[in-house]
Amino acid sequence: MLGPFRPLPIRPAVLLGLGANLLLAPAVLAQGWVDPPTRGGAAPAPTLAPAPRVEPAPRAEAAPPAKVQAKAQPSASRRIAEEAHRPARSGLHAATQARRAARLARTERPLPVQIPAPAPVAASDGQMRDWALASQRLARDYLASISGSNGATLADAPGFYGNQVVFHGRTMSVASLMSEKRRFVQRWPERRYRPRPDSLRTACSAGLALCQVRATVDFSAFSPARGVRSQGTVDLELAISLAGARPVIVSENSRVVRREAVASRD
Repeated sequence: MLGPFRPLPIRPAVLLGLGANLLLAPAVLAQGWVDPPTRGGAAPAPTLAPAPRVEPAPRAEAAPPAKVQAKAQPSASRRIAEEAHRPARSGLHAATQARRAARLARTERPLPVQIPAPAPVAASDGQMRDWALASQRLARDYLASISGSNGATLADAPGFYGNQVVFHGRTMSVASLMSEKRRFVQRWPERRYRPRPDSLRTACSAGLALCQVRATVDFSAFSPARGVRSQGTVDLELAISLAGARPVIVSENSRVVRREAVASRD
């Protein structure tokens, strides 16, 4: 039979040790399973779970310098401008293609056939001399014909000219030229035209079969019905063609260089 229970006196140090063990118990349980210590060895130090790593808060990146922003902005603006101009370039390309197609269509048209003119026959020095003499002879005969009577002048005139004549800058047929001559001889029935012998100058073109005759001519004209006289000096220029069977005048022009006072019977 057990004797009466008597509490054993507990030292304060023992109580402190038990309290510490009770406080550590929840921490040990929180660590999970722990292997028991081997016999005779010292109890291993409890393994603590590694504390979670705290990452530092990311720092806000500093704003790029103003120069970098300025460089980036033109690049973006350039890309936007290029995108905006792409349709315009496409339209321009289409217009260029259309013009090129039209140009090709024009170039592919058949060209008109051009018949080359026959090459002129080269004239020898002897032939050129003959042309010059024939042209001077025609010019003298023409002036002599004008100095004749009205009937003789009008009868001879068509034989001096070709089918078409440039008369004082106007191109006309022989029929129109004869009308001009008829009015002239009726206005001045008496006429004298004398070329100065040393004034005849002739230049011929072998390729055109044409000679140019220039002469200084002293003239006088009188109208008995009106009692009017005119006299003076003219520079005469005739273009004479020798391409046909006979030489003919194809151009006539004159310029008065001196005219005396016109006398009237009144």
